[in-house]
Amino acid sequence: MLGRRFYFYAVAGIFVLALALRLFFAFQAENLDLDAYFSYRQVESIKTTLSPSYIDGLSYSGRIHIFPPVYYYILAFFSFISGTVLALKIVPNLLACSLIIIVYLMVFELTKRRSIALFSAFVSAFIPVFFADTINSASIYSFTIPLIFYLIYCFMRIKERIFLYQFLALSLVLSLASTISFLFIFALIIYLLLVKLEFAQQNRAELESILFVTFLTLWVNILMYKKAFLFHSRALIWQNLPPQIIASYFREVNMLESITNVGLIPIFFGIYAIYRYMFKERDKRTYLLMAFALSVSLLLWFRLITLDVGLMFLGTLLVPLLGQALGLLFSYIEKTRISSHAWAFWLVLVLLFVFSSVFTSLSAASEAIKGSVSSEEMSALLWLRESAPEGSVVLSTISEGELISAVAQRKNVADTDFILIRSSDIVFDEVRQMYTSFLKTDAVELMNKYDVDYVYFSPRAREEFNISELQYADKDCFELVYDKEVKIYRSLCEVRV
Repeated sequence: MLGRRFYFYAVAGIFVLALALRLFFAFQAENLDLDAYFSYRQVESIKTTLSPSYIDGLSYSGRIHIFPPVYYYILAFFSFISGTVLALKIVPNLLACSLIIIVYLMVFELTKRRSIALFSAFVSAFIPVFFADTINSASIYSFTIPLIFYLIYCFMRIKERIFLYQFLALSLVLSLASTISFLFIFALIIYLLLVKLEFAQQNRAELESILFVTFLTLWVNILMYKKAFLFHSRALIWQNLPPQIIASYFREVNMLESITNVGLIPIFFGIYAIYRYMFKERDKRTYLLMAFALSVSLLLWFRLITLDVGLMFLGTLLVPLLGQALGLLFSYIEKTRISSHAWAFWLVLVLLFVFSSVFTSLSAASEAIKGSVSSEEMSALLWLRESAPEGSVVLSTISEGELISAVAQRKNVADTDFILIRSSDIVFDEVRQMYTSFLKTDAVELMNKYDVDYVYFSPRAREEFNISELQYADKDCFELVYDKEVKIYRSLCEVRV
């Protein structure tokens, strides 16, 4: 019988291993992932003014942002110690690895078996989609997913006053950190329905806590997003994304893709646990996990959250359900003649997980860091910062918009935050047209419309628009001022009517 100290060191070892692998991949890339530069700008703004950049003079050449600020304050706090880039590489990975400890505590609470809790903690460290998507992107989900899991753990022990207070306080933190708080309250409401169907009485502390958190979350988000909701109405649910790209964000669930991104072991045992506790077993704590898994599945089905985000949540939620399934399985094995050979089952299970998920996670991480900003791109952006006059407007792809504002510190035409942007579909089409147009007059006319001074033509633009050069660029109207892997043109002409 192994003691508590062994499991303490084992969990610590898994934490260190996962963190070391994450940081190894994160520092393989010299710069951050493209998606991290919105966080970079907010952290820099907080360090300078103690406030995020809500009134932004660079995005869309001037606009207002609406977003919850807590995550960026956490990153900014650590950036005072290590610098912004290091903080955005290290802190999100530390937060993501905290999920390992939380899962261990949660599964032990459910099963009272430390060996199963330890294996579940190991599984939670290598959910491929979560591992790859939170390595170098400063993803907010590296904070919100562990936070939601700790809230679930607190809710399981809500009869204890200390966990009740933590649940209420951290629910407020979640609502001030991300709109994923709506998923949290949706899951709690589904939990109430499941419990009502199976149990005659509802725990009063649970009911009152859920009602309080529901109204708190709604109140905070109404205050924060009231203007955006009045501006966009129901389009706000899909972040006012242009119709041209909304299908790529909110994709249909593909079974093979789901197995690859979540892992075979969590899916198989998670589904088995849901089946057993839906039809044969009764346990309110497992119903809580099932409610979260069901809520994510429904949101994915109706395309109300993006596929990658949904799979991240679903993959991590299946891990404690896997622990429940293993608890049932080993309870059965212990009653049979093969109980003395349980170690062989553990060996097969660990090996199967390593080959099906750990190697997949490492491969996905290796692919993910290839999307990081290259040194050639960084050199071009620094040239823009030093050479382009302040107030210049730079045309780039929409995905590179925040990069232009964060590193070059110049105005962009458009970026990926479409909230409070009117006619986002027209903006999207006209950015594409400015790159792909064959007619110089059309391109110049659109550039005059957006006051474009420079065109940033990168390998990303070549790949996205499937072009090798700007067809209309000539020496008369477009001066090539930077000519390397990235090309930068200065716009000289205007169309007069």
